[in-house]
Parts: sequence; structure tokens; C-alpha cells
Amino acid sequence: MTKTIASFIAVLALAAGLSAQHQKDAAPNLTGTWNMGLQGQHVIPVALTLDQKGRKVTGVILMPTQRAGETKDVTLTGELVDAALTLSGTVEGAAEPTTIEITGTLNDDGSMEGRLKGPHGEVPWTAERLKERKK
Repeated sequence: MTKTIASFIAVLALAAGLSAQHQKDAAPNLTGTWNMGLQGQHVIPVALTLDQKGRKVTGVILMPTQRAGETKDVTLTGELVDAALTLSGTVEGAAEPTTIEITGTLNDDGSMEGRLKGPHGEVPWTAERLKERKK
């Protein structure tokens, strides 16, 4: 009886260890809405919505325009490999062909940071995932 209990406890401990390791090794998922801050002469808040399936990441960024309060939706495609994110998209309807390139990393605390290259140069950014509202 004691051997049976000891064996049962050992199996439970092994299962718990494997489950914890699986959760630790699970690939991060960026799906959701992010509050992104572009850091220029001041922080410009930007909405970033992402959808991740495996390594493939798609999304939309609401880029500010030259007109105050106006934004332009830019569709993005890219991937997340390990904790490194790469996204790019073309600004439709721009006077000149304009591409947005985003590179970044997912931090241990769940936030992201990186650089955004656009028509006006390259700027650093940070982002935090918006929490879902309780229903």
C-alpha cells in the first residue's frame, strides 16, 4: 500500500513538472489589442491589433497622419520567431509608396518594445496588451 501511494505521488509530481515545463515552453501568442507608444519628441499613442496563428502574425496599426486627430489603418503581415517580432505593411492611398516596418521583442513581463521605420524615419516604441473588459 505504501509503495502504491509513493508511486502515485511520484506520477503526480512528474505530471505536474511536465505541465509546468510545457507552459514555460509554450510559444507566446500576441493575439489581441495593444496600446503602442511611438517615442518621438513626445509619446504618440497608437492602437495595434494583432492576430497570431503559429509563427504568422497579421494585424492593423492605426497610424497618425499629418492632420490632427486623423489616423490611417495600415494592414500588417509578419512573424514571431522565439520572442522576435517582424511586421510590415504598405500605406494605401499615400502620395508616394510608403512602407511601415516594425521590429521588436516580447519581454518577460508580456510587454513589447522595438523600432518602427516609416516615412519620417525610425522611432522606438513600447506596447502593452489591453486587458479584456469584464462582461
